[in-house]
Amino acid sequence: MERRWLNPLADLVFKRIFGQEKEILIELINGIIQPIDPVIDIEYLSLELLPEGKEGKNSIVDVRCLDLKKRNFILEIQLLQQISFQERVLYYASKTYGKQLLKGGKYEELQPVYLLSIMDYTFDHLNNDWLHRYSLINEIDINKKLNGIHLIFLELDKYRKIAKFTLDTVQDRWIAFLTQPEKILAMSKETLHDYPNLIKAVELLNESNYTPGQILAYEKYLDSVISWNSTMIESFDNGYDQGLTEGIEKGAEKTIAIMQELRNGNLTIADIAEKFKIKEELVLQLRDLL
Repeated sequence: MERRWLNPLADLVFKRIFGQEKEILIELINGIIQPIDPVIDIEYLSLELLPEGKEGKNSIVDVRCLDLKKRNFILEIQLLQQISFQERVLYYASKTYGKQLLKGGKYEELQPVYLLSIMDYTFDHLNNDWLHRYSLINEIDINKKLNGIHLIFLELDKYRKIAKFTLDTVQDRWIAFLTQPEKILAMSKETLHDYPNLIKAVELLNESNYTPGQILAYEKYLDSVISWNSTMIESFDNGYDQGLTEGIEKGAEKTIAIMQELRNGNLTIADIAEKFKIKEELVLQLRDLL
């Protein structure tokens, strides 16, 4: 029987590879986030960022860990563009930074927080850069920075169109793994001999590593993404009568508005479906992507 290989960008697969395999995650962090001092070892942390009080908001991330220097690293995979994306990731990072100190702790004990958001869509349409780094800087002299919160955005969709497949650097290898796993799968183990973590990650794409229940969840997740992509395309097509730009905006605004209602939690699935005139199953599919 021919082996089936799973998509590394699917939530379940991404968490299995980078959320359980320390050496693989360390290599990814050093290759893409590139902290000032390389990470040597990590401790996985809970994916839930708890609020300060009962009225606060719980936050769930994809992968979170702490290294030997007590630096926090957060990874998120994003397949669909979301409303208030920048505000949300800044909230996650600042929340993590602020929760480091216990009562009686000293401010000099605070360590940097790095949040890597891997996006399978175009984030910045104004240039061809596919890797973006944000930090606190001096507005007059941008060379002066505060080493506290670091946000790194990786645009996979743009990388596919611009960059060439290569295994030359750690960064190249892992972005190639995320964007073009089929090319790595086609390579011999002899070719990949010098990259043991990459070999292991590739082997973890084999569906034999997952239970039937996990495969079912995986397929449901991808079906949800496909369904919503189809919904966006339909909104785009229907918008031609009113103008091309308006059609694009109509689909995007509708999706973002539904996602916001799901996050607010004030309406039932049925209420949201009625409000936006769509099927309940599509609302449920979008909820699974949050």
